[in-house]
Amino acid sequence: MSLQKLENNRNKTVVQEEVQILTDLLEDITKNMLPTETFDKIMQLKKLSSNLDYQGLDKVVRSLSNDEMVYISRYFSILPLLINISEDVDLAYEINHLNNIDQDYLGKLSTTIEMVAEKENAAEILEHLNVVPVLTAHPTQVQRKSMLDLTNHIHTLLRKYRDVRMGLINKEKWHNDLRRYIEIIMQTDMIREKKLKVTNEITNVMEYYNSSFLQAVPNLMLEYKRLAKEQGIDLKQAKPITMGMWIGGDRDGNPFVTAETLMRSATIQSEVILNYYISKIFSLYRTFSLSTNLSKTSKAVEEMAAQSQDTSVFREKEPYRRAFHFIQSN
Repeated sequence: MSLQKLENNRNKTVVQEEVQILTDLLEDITKNMLPTETFDKIMQLKKLSSNLDYQGLDKVVRSLSNDEMVYISRYFSILPLLINISEDVDLAYEINHLNNIDQDYLGKLSTTIEMVAEKENAAEILEHLNVVPVLTAHPTQVQRKSMLDLTNHIHTLLRKYRDVRMGLINKEKWHNDLRRYIEIIMQTDMIREKKLKVTNEITNVMEYYNSSFLQAVPNLMLEYKRLAKEQGIDLKQAKPITMGMWIGGDRDGNPFVTAETLMRSATIQSEVILNYYISKIFSLYRTFSLSTNLSKTSKAVEEMAAQSQDTSVFREKEPYRRAFHFIQSN
C-alpha cells in the first residue's frame, strides 16, 4: 500500500501570505529598533543571499561590528522561527483536514492499526506495543519557557488567519496582536547566559507536560484502544506510549545528580500530575450539574455525595457535584 506523505504545502497561498505578513512585521520592528545603517545591512544581506552572492556576503559579514552582529544574527534567527511556525500551523490544518475526510496518509494511527489487524497475532502486537519517548535536558538548555510561550501565542494567532481572511475576525486587532508578540520576541533573550542547575532543568522540562503531554498522551491512549476495538480487538492493558524522564535521574557519572536530585525530580513530577488531576476534577465539578429531579444517580455516586462536606442548600439535588467535592477534599 502506497500512502501519501504529509507535506505542509497544501495551502501554499495562505502560507505565502502569512510569511509575507510575518516578514513585513519583523522588518518594520527591526527598522525601528536599529540605526538605519545597521538595518540597511540586513536588507543588503538578504539581497546578496537571494542572488547567491557568497563573496558579497562574506565581505559584508566581515565588516560587521560586534554590536551589529548581535542584532543582525538575531533578525536571521527570528525570521526562520516565524516561518517554521507558519508551516507548522499549515501542517496541523492538513492533518485535521485529512482526518475529517477520512483520507489515509503515512503515519495515520487508524491506517496503521488497520494494517496490523490483518496479522494473525494482531492482538498481541497491539497489546504489547510500547513507545518510550525520553525527555533529556539538552533541548531545554536552549529553549526558554519565555520563548515557548511567545511562539505559542504566535502559533495561536496564525491558526486564526484563515478566519481573518474570511472577515470573521477583526484584521486590524489580529495584526496588532501579532505585531506585539513579534516585537516582544525580538527583545527577549533566546538562550540563558547562566548555566542551568539540574533542578532548573527538571522544572523547565515539566512545562512540556502542562502544555502538551498531559492532554495528548491520554487522548492517544483512548484513540488507540477505540480504533483497535473497531477492528474487533478488545485491548485490556495496552500502553502504546510511556513517557520517560532522564533529567534528575541520570546516575551515570553526572556529578550534579544525587539521591536528593532524584527525589526532587520524582516530587516535581508527582506535583505536576496531581495538580492536573485537581484541575480536571474541578472542571468535572463545574460540568456535572445534573439534578436528581431530572436524572438517576448510581449508588456509588450517592455514597460519595453523602460523605461530602458541601452542605449548601443549592447542592442538595446535585449529587455529582457533592461527590466531586468529596474527592477534592480528600
